[in-house]
Amino acid sequence: MSNKICFVVMGFGKKMDYENSKEVDLDRIYKKVIKKLFETDLTDYELIRADEIAGSSLIDVSMYTLLMKADLVIADITTLNPNAIYELGVRHALKPYSTIIMAEEKCRIPFDLNHSRFLVYKEIGENLDDKEADEIRKRLKDFVNTSEKKEPDSPLYTFLPQISPPSFTEDDYYKIVDEAKGKSETISSLVEQAESLRNQDQFEEAIHIWGKLKDLLPNNDYVVQQLALSTYKAKIPNETLALEKALDIIQKLNPKNSLDLETLGITGAIYKRLFKINQNFDYLDEAIHYYKKGYIIKNDYYNGENFANCLLLKTKQNDLTEEEIIYFKYESKNVQKEIIKILDYNLKAGEINFWMYATLSVCYFCLKDNDNYLKYQNKFYESCTADWEKQTYIDTIDELRNLI
Repeated sequence: MSNKICFVVMGFGKKMDYENSKEVDLDRIYKKVIKKLFETDLTDYELIRADEIAGSSLIDVSMYTLLMKADLVIADITTLNPNAIYELGVRHALKPYSTIIMAEEKCRIPFDLNHSRFLVYKEIGENLDDKEADEIRKRLKDFVNTSEKKEPDSPLYTFLPQISPPSFTEDDYYKIVDEAKGKSETISSLVEQAESLRNQDQFEEAIHIWGKLKDLLPNNDYVVQQLALSTYKAKIPNETLALEKALDIIQKLNPKNSLDLETLGITGAIYKRLFKINQNFDYLDEAIHYYKKGYIIKNDYYNGENFANCLLLKTKQNDLTEEEIIYFKYESKNVQKEIIKILDYNLKAGEINFWMYATLSVCYFCLKDNDNYLKYQNKFYESCTADWEKQTYIDTIDELRNLI
């Protein structure tokens, strides 16, 4: 085996950063920074990501062996993912040098690591543009070059230099590395397949892959969320049963006590859709509860828009008083105005996502600002690619048009 091995320790997909009440898409950093750097500049390394050996019958052996013997380990501990923190600790215990720690700047560094050298990058928000990614890649390359000097970076071997690291035979190591590299159906590739099918509106096909991922990673929140989403979007065998099954899946994440924005948003969407089909206002009350919670936690525009829309739907409940109807309309309008302020700030800060345009268009539509409604509608249509995304927006506007 001629190439050196770089083992990447980090989560995949969207992870909730609870301390900062936001979601972080770790795949952006992996694909646009780490993977691209090693594919273009550091080609003398073989890159293996921790999730790419998940599902192997020898996962524990492979994990510990790579943490001990890999020429380089890069650990991104953004969101303080417990698996990443644990694996970083194992690496520090097994090898004195060649470990790089990365984290987003708002990540709180645990006390036991605050003497270590970190590659800290700016908060990436909704996007990671090419300029930012290029800057982080340059800095990461400098860290890699420094690591090759083999100077101690493990706190254990820095403070206890007299101890010796454990050993492992080269033949066994190469065998395990070959198994990890040769694993054709990796977690990463399965996630990419499932996300691609979702974006092509092929939700029924996506369910099978998310289901396989759930068997491999039964405790991964992102996988459970996406399985629930694909299940209710697929409408198989019929829409009501699909929604009930999706609700059962998302319950595994305990949404009543969750602070995860994605979990709250998906749970709210399921209840909202159940209301539309059955016209049972108990379902709408549940949707309002989850959307409101997601909005309050972080002024999340997705949850906020749906919270405001559900308040308007609530005005159609027959047993409401006139005062209650006025309140729901007033509260909905206030939320919409606040969302516009939030998104205007985000757009000025360079955070751009096509769902932002859709949300702005919806809010301006409800506030009867026709020019801005059409302006952001056009921006949304120009930016999104999946038919189901466009249809979701169209259905929302049609529903609100009937209400208003």
